[in-house]
Amino acid sequence: MNRKEIYRKRWIADRLREAIEFSPVTVLTGARQTGKSTLLRNEKPFRNWHYVSFDDLDALMLANKNPEEILNISPYLVIDEVQRSPGFLHSVKRIVDRDRSRRLVLSGSANLLLLKKVSESLAGRAVYFNLMPFSYSELLGRKRESWFTSFLKTGTVPANLMNKPHKKERVEFDLFRGFLPPVVSLKKEGHISTWWQSYIKTYLERDMREISEISHLPDFRKMMELLALRTSNILKQSEISRDAAIAQATTGRYINILEATNLFLKLRPYSRNISKRLIKAPKGFFMDSGLTASLAGFTSASDLTAPFKGALLESFVLLNLIVHASVSGGDVFYFRTQGGKEKEVDFIFEKDRKIVAVEVKLSDSVSVRDINNMLFFKEVSDRFMGGLIVYTGREIRQIGKNIFAVPWCLF
Repeated sequence: MNRKEIYRKRWIADRLREAIEFSPVTVLTGARQTGKSTLLRNEKPFRNWHYVSFDDLDALMLANKNPEEILNISPYLVIDEVQRSPGFLHSVKRIVDRDRSRRLVLSGSANLLLLKKVSESLAGRAVYFNLMPFSYSELLGRKRESWFTSFLKTGTVPANLMNKPHKKERVEFDLFRGFLPPVVSLKKEGHISTWWQSYIKTYLERDMREISEISHLPDFRKMMELLALRTSNILKQSEISRDAAIAQATTGRYINILEATNLFLKLRPYSRNISKRLIKAPKGFFMDSGLTASLAGFTSASDLTAPFKGALLESFVLLNLIVHASVSGGDVFYFRTQGGKEKEVDFIFEKDRKIVAVEVKLSDSVSVRDINNMLFFKEVSDRFMGGLIVYTGREIRQIGKNIFAVPWCLF
C-alpha cells in the first residue's frame, strides 16, 4: 500500500499568490528536491492550473519546436523544469507582451536571475522567488506569524515564552540529516548518507550539465568538498583554487555554477552607515546542512567534530533567516570589522530599516560575555532593534536590553 504523501505548507506560497495578482510571470526557483513541484501541485490556485513539466521528453521537444502550442493550452499555466528549454522563455516574453492578463508560473532548479540571457528575456515581466529547504518552523507546521516576526517589530520576546523549558531536540542528528523534504522522514543514518550521495551524483551528472559544460567532474567534486569543509567562513577563492589544484578563473566559474543551481550562496557583509573598516569578501554556505555534512565526508551524526558542528548550526540558522526574509521582504548579511581587534556578528537581519543581530553558539548555556560583539554593533549602527543568541539550551533568556538567548529548535 502506498503511503499518502503528506504536504507541509510552505510559507512562501502566500507571496506567490500575492505576485500573480499583478505579475504575468512568477518564477519559483530552488535547488533540486526543495519541494517546488509539490508546492505548486498542492497550493491554491496553482493546483487547478494546467501543469506541464519539461522532465517529460515529449513536452520538452514540443517546447523547443513549437513553444506557442504549449503556451496556448491555457491562460493559467505552471511550467516546471523550465531551465531545460532556455529558448522557451523568448516565447513567454512574446505572449505576455501580447496579453498581460495571462498568468504563468515558471519553476526550475536553476536560478534564472543568474542566467543573463534568461533574465533579459523576462526583464520587467516577472517576479522571482527562491524556495529553500524546510525551515524548522515549516517542518513542524508552525504558523508564519511567530515570536520572530513579533521580535522584528518590538525587539522583545512574548512573556509566555520566557524562562519556560522547551523540548530538548537532537541537534546533531537534525544537522547531519538536513532539511530537504525527501530526507526529513529518514530515521537511519545509513539511509541518510546514501540519500545524500545519490543527490550529489544526480546533481553532478544532470543538473549541473544543464547549466554549463564541466571538463573534469572530479575537479568540480573536489572543489565542492573543500567549500563544504570551509562552510560559514570567509570565501577565499585563492585558497580553494590552491587546494583543489585548479586555476582561479576555473574556481570562480565553478562557484558561479553552484550559485546558479541554488546549491551554494555567498553571504554579503553588512556595511550600511558604518564608518569602521569592514571585511568586503562574502562568506560561503551550502543551502542545506545535510548536504554540507555529506560533502565533508561525514556518514553519521556522532562523527561530527565540534568546530564543524558549530559551522553546521550557523548554516541551519542562516537557512531559517533566509526563509523568514523570503516571506517578509527582509535581507540577511554578516558583520565583521577589519584590522585591530576584529568584531564579528554572525548574521544581520534587516527589514524596514530595522536590524536584528544574530549570534550562533553551540552551547547549552550563554553569558553576558557572549553579547560583546553584538553590543559593539549596536554602538556603530543606528538601526539596531534587538539581538538574538541562538544556542542549544532549552530556555529563552534575556541577556541584555532587547537581547535574548533563544533555543535553536524554536527558530
